[in-house]
Amino acid sequence: MNKKIVFFDIDGTLVGASRKITEKNKEAIHLLRENGHLAFLCTGRAPASIEPSLTDIGFDGVVASAGGLIKIGGDYVFENFINQYLLSEIMLLFTNHQVLFSLETKEAIYQAPGIKNFFDTINKEKFKDNLELARTFEDREKNFRRKTLKDFDIMTTPVMKMCFISPDKEKFFQCESFLKEFFNIVIFSDPKESYINGEIILKHCTKGDGVKFVTEYYGIPIDDSIGYGDSMNDYEMLQVAGYSVVSEKSSDMLKELADDLFEEPDHDGIYKHLKKLKLI
Repeated sequence: MNKKIVFFDIDGTLVGASRKITEKNKEAIHLLRENGHLAFLCTGRAPASIEPSLTDIGFDGVVASAGGLIKIGGDYVFENFINQYLLSEIMLLFTNHQVLFSLETKEAIYQAPGIKNFFDTINKEKFKDNLELARTFEDREKNFRRKTLKDFDIMTTPVMKMCFISPDKEKFFQCESFLKEFFNIVIFSDPKESYINGEIILKHCTKGDGVKFVTEYYGIPIDDSIGYGDSMNDYEMLQVAGYSVVSEKSSDMLKELADDLFEEPDHDGIYKHLKKLKLI
């Protein structure tokens, strides 16, 4: 069998509603590498939001911030940041439209005022299936490398990606036409909700671009890459990977891209599927 390079999203893929990776899924990563294949995290999370409990499992590298940063071994081999002038425009746009936002950097996540109030007023049960928002809530409760916007210096701190929460959906929609010129917009919330949350990712710097970069770095044909994901910020990764596997809970749009489906991560879905592919 050719050497494979396998890319794993985190939330909804390696980690389920329990917010923990199962022992079997951990074992799967170890066995995959022992068998001579490469394993990469490929996540929308910034490095500051990737817990040591995940990185300590042992991966060959990380595609972080939805393609904004790529780390192989201990070194960053690719970095892409939002232009400071564009960033200031987006921050002003969101502020004027009362859209809450956070700025993702290498070392910390800077949150605009109002995010705490949003979480204090919304019923936690409402976003139990919105894993991205659940993680944000969990990180906030732990104060996991979170800082306030007043600590942010736009001149000295590069930003890879922005996340947003708009308690009033219509106010976010008023920003869309400007955002679409520069960013891919990924929505995580259910359309039925009164709020909207998601992230904006610079065009031409997606998880898919990260997969291309890493396969070229190793000289591995992209046909020998495998992508595991569950949400729309995985779309480009799944589109370019030689073989794509999505969660049974994924949207129909993602399932149309997929070569196969994996089970709920809390039910050892990654372990079972890698075994099915005979990679472990």
